[in-house]
Amino acid sequence: MLNSKWFALCELTRLLIRPGFLARLVRFLLPAPVFPGRFPGNRSRLASLVPGFTLVELLVTMSIFGLIVMFAIPSFRTMIMNNELAATSDKLVNSLHYARNAALSQAMRIKICPVGAGGTNCGGDWGAGWIVITQPSTGAATLLQTSQMSADGPDVGSTAAEVTFDSHGLATTQSNFTICDSRGGADARSVEVLATGFIQSGSVPGQAVWDNSALVCP
Repeated sequence: MLNSKWFALCELTRLLIRPGFLARLVRFLLPAPVFPGRFPGNRSRLASLVPGFTLVELLVTMSIFGLIVMFAIPSFRTMIMNNELAATSDKLVNSLHYARNAALSQAMRIKICPVGAGGTNCGGDWGAGWIVITQPSTGAATLLQTSQMSADGPDVGSTAAEVTFDSHGLATTQSNFTICDSRGGADARSVEVLATGFIQSGSVPGQAVWDNSALVCP
């Protein structure tokens, strides 16, 4: 299989450097001018000036195109999945920062938790999304932010059922988040919230930001 791929690539290179090949390819793909054909005496002369393709050239070109498609589609899919993981990680980090800043600016406890039924209460699945709500000492809580996740998107797991920041921006407990897709832990992303309120995301796929260990997806 590898030898056939190299042969095809060599054939493509040979065709591209062949004198007149690209010019004939352009003339083959683009429609021919109509006006010279209006004059019967010009038709035979025009046909003799436009060289054609051999069957071998067309078959090799089609084979090269097939190889390009075969290699490009998996790579494109991998790029999309990596972007989805990175986007989910960034979205979670932004919500955590938003919750902490709200706790500092409003001088009250702010909680971020998995979104529950109705989108206004806490649930138990971080993969469904999350909400940011106030926790005033008196009175009803206020919904500040909602982040919904797609059902077929990355899954989010956490060591904490919720993350709460106090009026000083401190977290009630350290929380670790793992963001996974169907490829498993090798490509997963991680986010950590320290008790000091410091929030950081891992820069190395598959490696936990809190202890550099290999990430494990559920």
